[in-house]
Amino acid sequence: MTTASRRTFILLALGAAAAVALWLALSEPAASPAATPPAPAVAALPLNLPPAASAASAAGGAAAQAASATIVPPPAAKPPARRVGSEGYGPHIERAQAGNDVAAAWEAVQWMRGCASIEQRRTSYELARDHGAVPEMMTQLMQEVDAEARLCQTVTAQHRTLLPELASRAMRAGVPEAASVYAAAVSAGDLTPPQRQEVADAMRRDAQAGHPMSLLNAALANEAWGLSDAERLAFMYAYGEMNQPGAQATVMALAKQGSFRLKAPPTQAQMDAAKVDGQRILDRLKAAGKQP
Repeated sequence: MTTASRRTFILLALGAAAAVALWLALSEPAASPAATPPAPAVAALPLNLPPAASAASAAGGAAAQAASATIVPPPAAKPPARRVGSEGYGPHIERAQAGNDVAAAWEAVQWMRGCASIEQRRTSYELARDHGAVPEMMTQLMQEVDAEARLCQTVTAQHRTLLPELASRAMRAGVPEAASVYAAAVSAGDLTPPQRQEVADAMRRDAQAGHPMSLLNAALANEAWGLSDAERLAFMYAYGEMNQPGAQATVMALAKQGSFRLKAPPTQAQMDAAKVDGQRILDRLKAAGKQP
């Protein structure tokens, strides 16, 4: 069974809504302190974004409240296969930072994200197995996480400070979800208005392209990034209508638990407009031959 097929099976078998929500808790943009509204986009881009996250960005994202520790998240998204031996990920992350290969930079980001979730994923798989949820598969996933943990042993705190820089490279190269990952690694309040605008525009770009995780990340983005309620409603609608395991249930759970926050309750007119705008995203996917 392929990684994608196994992930889908797990989502369906173990309750897709909570599983997806838990995975979002590992990758959502962190809550940022209030910031001044973003300035209009400027032409002098790319910008020099801060290379490291501030202490304020350590707070968990809004989607964390929607998760249960006993629900199994999908396996970590794996970057393209690369030979990694006993040296572990550390030296490869350093080479990615020193080089100019966007694919290598994004791969390094994915490694660091995976390493950060090792303990939580293993605990979740073990709890699920102990409760009788597809025990053979859970055991296999635990073994895979243990192997990944050994490769993570050479990832140091210094390596982790490189994540924002590497994510910003991927964001500027148009890698889907990279903007959300960057937003999770920094505080909006630490950026200048044009820098915040650059990140917000990249999140919009990824969401408008119909990338599922980018849609949900943008919908749940902290208001400090400057995405409007109208945009976020449209993104949430588009995600909920996608042919993704548990998408609608996830949207309902996030709304019910207060994780999808708006400045004011939407009117019926705003909801209708969001449906139209969200449907445009889905229609573009269909026109491109992609199944929403």
